[in-house]
Amino acid sequence: MGVLKRKEEAAEAITLKVPASIKAELDRLRDRAGAAGFDLNATLTDSIVRLTRQMRDEMETLDKKSAGTDASRKPAKPNGLAHQDRALAAGSGDGRGEG
Repeated sequence: MGVLKRKEEAAEAITLKVPASIKAELDRLRDRAGAAGFDLNATLTDSIVRLTRQMRDEMETLDKKSAGTDASRKPAKPNGLAHQDRALAAGSGDGRGEG
């Protein structure tokens, strides 16, 4: 097992609107987590990362299903490239910068 660690990706702030009751609960949880020695921000960030990947995978599955049922539908071409035309990122096993 190597001792080298990968650089973490740069973080950026986002703003989300949630019901006031959820905001109040998150504030209470932040206080409790901090007092117990935990980082609520890191926990929420990890959850958002997992949710984002799950949503992306579900959308890709929907795209594949709808492309199979409607032969006249052209494939989505983000950045002018169809999914199958995209080159894999260097050093990436799955082409999404993961694994």
